[in-house]
Amino acid sequence: IGALLDILQRTGVKGYTAFLESLELDYPKLYSRITGKEPNKTFSILIDTAGESGLTQFLMSELTRLQRALQDERRRRQQACSVAKEQEVWSCQQQLKDRELRKLTERVQKIREEREQLNEEVKQLRDHNYSLMADINTLNQEKSNALLANRDLQIEVERLKHTVQRAENQTRMLRRRTVRPLQESRTPTLPTDNFFHDDTQEEHKEEKQEEVQKETKQAEQEESLKESQPRHGCRPPQMNLLSAVFRLRRELHRAEEQRAKSVAEKEELELRCAQLKGDSKMYRQQKKQTLRQLEEVIRERDKALESQGQQQEEARLLLQEKDQYRENVRQLTEKSDKLELLLLRSQGEELQLRTRLRKMTFNSQQIDRSVSSEEEEEPAGDVAKGRSEEVHSCTSEEKETRSPQQEHSSPAGAREAEHRPSNVASWDEQTDSLHTSISRPNFFYRRKRALRTKLINSEYTVGNLDDSSGSEITESD
Repeated sequence: IGALLDILQRTGVKGYTAFLESLELDYPKLYSRITGKEPNKTFSILIDTAGESGLTQFLMSELTRLQRALQDERRRRQQACSVAKEQEVWSCQQQLKDRELRKLTERVQKIREEREQLNEEVKQLRDHNYSLMADINTLNQEKSNALLANRDLQIEVERLKHTVQRAENQTRMLRRRTVRPLQESRTPTLPTDNFFHDDTQEEHKEEKQEEVQKETKQAEQEESLKESQPRHGCRPPQMNLLSAVFRLRRELHRAEEQRAKSVAEKEELELRCAQLKGDSKMYRQQKKQTLRQLEEVIRERDKALESQGQQQEEARLLLQEKDQYRENVRQLTEKSDKLELLLLRSQGEELQLRTRLRKMTFNSQQIDRSVSSEEEEEPAGDVAKGRSEEVHSCTSEEKETRSPQQEHSSPAGAREAEHRPSNVASWDEQTDSLHTSISRPNFFYRRKRALRTKLINSEYTVGNLDDSSGSEITESD
């Protein structure tokens, strides 16, 4: 004990740990009394029972078992990685579907907005068309009113012309009537001349005619008396001739009066005929003007209809071009959307192919590893057939002691499985860390073997000293 205390004072912390390890390996009860903990490390009695060959066989079997466990762990990790990759692919596919859905919703929203804009444009165009039709109607009404006013003015002008013409005719007649009596009053006329020149008068009053007739009768009676006084002895045939002459003169005078009346009536009828001709001419001119105006209106209407048809045709062509452009834009947008969808689907297929490739590579690696492990196990199995019964009795205790360690390691493996890597680089790093963790049992095995050989060849106290020094050497190594 004093030597052990000296060693502890001389070595410090390393010696203390080596001392506790030796107690844990050789004196588990004393270790539990000193520390109050159960020992976790025990020596194997395989060397005492089976020798070094059994130990190597046992170590080879343990190595193969650990390699299988490592392969199983790698397989589980690869499966977890493949599941994670599948989940990533599924999430990518869901994202692609989400993007497709967003694209479709955006397209539907755009179509709705375009429809609303088109409805607004249609309403505006309809209102504008109504306003244009109202303006056209007002302009047509104003034009018709102007044409009616113009026609009324033309009719009024024709009526005024007709009234002026009638006034001129009446003034001409009055002039004729007034000029003839003045001419007759200026020329000296005898009773006989008055009698013979009554036919030149156009219109004479009845009173004047009666006075003239009375004067002529009185003159004739006076002449007859004068002729009868110197000629009492005249014959009766001469009287008959004179009476016949007077009778013929009266008839001639009456005929001339009748002729003057007929001439006056003729002039009146000619004036009326001229008036009627002027009226008919005026009405004919009015009809011609109305027909001309109607022809102009028809011409303007045809022009307006033709211009309206041309405008409608141009509007139709413009609308067709607009529809074609919109259809082209819609087709291009649909093509772009389809290309985007194809791109997204191709990306999803690419991810699926990558996952399949990784699975295939993983399966090929597993097959190669299984083949290599089987090749390594074949010579070890041939050597271990003879000593399997001895090894089985020795290793049962060690398995019981190592079972709690495996139980402690299993939750860690579960946690590592939960925290699976997202890519291949992280997986390789973890496999390297596993290789380093697996290489640690070789160090413990060498240490235990050295301690065991020293315990066999020397005494207990000397063995303890050698163990502490050996532990220091191994730790320093």
